[in-house]
Amino acid sequence: MTSQRSVKTKSQQGIALIQVLLISTIISILAIRFSFTAREQINTASDFEQRIKATQKLKSIQSEIIYTLLTQDKIAQPQNMFPTSEPWNFYGKPFVIERIENNEHTDKAKTWVVIQNSQGLLSQQFIMSPLWYRVFQNMGYDEEQIKHKQGIIKDWQDVDNDSWLIGNTEPMTLPNGQAYRNQTIQLPHEIDWLFEGEPEKLNIIKQISTQYNVIGLNLLHAPDLLISLFFEPELAVEIIRQRSQNQLNKEQLITMLESNYDEELISFFPATRLKIKILVMLNDVQLQETIEIKLQPYKSEPVLILARY
Repeated sequence: MTSQRSVKTKSQQGIALIQVLLISTIISILAIRFSFTAREQINTASDFEQRIKATQKLKSIQSEIIYTLLTQDKIAQPQNMFPTSEPWNFYGKPFVIERIENNEHTDKAKTWVVIQNSQGLLSQQFIMSPLWYRVFQNMGYDEEQIKHKQGIIKDWQDVDNDSWLIGNTEPMTLPNGQAYRNQTIQLPHEIDWLFEGEPEKLNIIKQISTQYNVIGLNLLHAPDLLISLFFEPELAVEIIRQRSQNQLNKEQLITMLESNYDEELISFFPATRLKIKILVMLNDVQLQETIEIKLQPYKSEPVLILARY
């Protein structure tokens, strides 16, 4: 009898031990899971915090750039606002505007800016300009292809239904099915429809042109690619070299152009429209935003945001 009772007791103790082990295992698993979840939440919170900081930095620099553009007629390297900035340019070449090295008290941050003055681009609205003819030539179009391309883009924008081919009428749609707008180009993606099937040429066109109304071309603010398409290689290289070294001004450029200078086509007026792209890298976070603005400092609304993306 005692022996049976002893066996029963040991059996109960064994079951209890197993139950204790099972409960301990479950508690351990739960603890591990809670710990893992907590770490995930900490990492998520940290990432969210970094993104907020990056957004604040981007908006802050964006505002300071706009303020600088409104208040300084000529910008070289505004040390007062951006002490670590590289020299500014308005022809679409990226430059570092702020750099903060990492130490035990600060984040690691670096901010690039690209500013493109629309006066340094060809206007898609004036597709019949001799400037466009010359660029199309250097892009590889022959005489008939240039006439066709300029004619189609002109028809897309004029108000009548007459074709660029004398005696013909405009078709109802482009080959891709887009109905003719019969108004000036206003949206950045319209040019895509007019160069469909020509991805390489479209990529060039989007770098050297704008949908905005721009009269004349300011070569001091033209992208390197446009200068390369516009002049003989030796002259283009020299213009780009001197400009990159901040050695080029209006008088020097006119002297360099010689017979290439046409005061009806070449302009030195600064544009009121600019495209500003900002890329912020803060620790492991990257954030980018582009705005297109129009400056009108003497009006009640000194800055118009034309686009944000």
